[in-house]
Amino acid sequence: MQVEHQTLSANQHPFQVTAYWLDQISDFEENVDYPVMIICPGGGFTYHSGREEAPIATRFNAEGMHTIILNYQLETEDESVYPWALQQVAQTIAWVTAHAQKRHVATDRIFLTGFSAGGHVVALYNAVATDPELRQQYGLDDYAGEHAAVILGYPVIDLNAGFPTSDADKKLVTADEQLWAAQKLVSKATKPAFVWQTATDELVPAQNSMLYVQALMANDVDVEYHLYGSGIHGLALANHVTEKPTKSKYLNKAASQWVNLATQWLQQEGLLAGEF
Repeated sequence: MQVEHQTLSANQHPFQVTAYWLDQISDFEENVDYPVMIICPGGGFTYHSGREEAPIATRFNAEGMHTIILNYQLETEDESVYPWALQQVAQTIAWVTAHAQKRHVATDRIFLTGFSAGGHVVALYNAVATDPELRQQYGLDDYAGEHAAVILGYPVIDLNAGFPTSDADKKLVTADEQLWAAQKLVSKATKPAFVWQTATDELVPAQNSMLYVQALMANDVDVEYHLYGSGIHGLALANHVTEKPTKSKYLNKAASQWVNLATQWLQQEGLLAGEF
């Protein structure tokens, strides 16, 4: 595996990506083009959680995917998250597409994965990028390539559904209220989604994921949803790898199955080789 750090730019807003490129297997008779998973970590729109970066990336490398960590635009004193984060996702997809031959990428199998605040970025992109009018409105038409599916873990979906808690904080994310509620932008063209959360999430209420799943179902978009009965926010892999030291509340046996379930779902969607 090769690890590549790159600074990309979208509309004069630079951002960092870290790619984990799989090597070709020497005793295969021909080269293999692998899917790519682009990961948007959580962090409340103010930082990027390391627990949702390399541990997630390397776990999905083991399932036969290249992975890329996308450090999207955060809220600052001078900048909001949107629309820049949407354009940064588009630029990352374009960068992957441009390097597809060199890196042996299956460009028809680009997946977006988002956690918490990063889930809002991914869920929004999933609607905006698949709607011609919204693509033009938010400056995505200049970027090549497209994604095939999304995976969301305990996502923020609607800024009015419990996180952030104040109007001032919502406006730091974006003053454009059209972008507050990802579920309201879902259409029949929105890409399939795998979604998981815990019913007892204390930071981002489970209502968020429910709103998104209901919108997908209303538009006949393929979706698989797992709502685990208990567990805190920010479980990441929910196992020993992402457990904070001496904090067993980050362990959750039931929720730790989400990676296997998401992998099976991608296979069922015809987006990943193999079957169970």
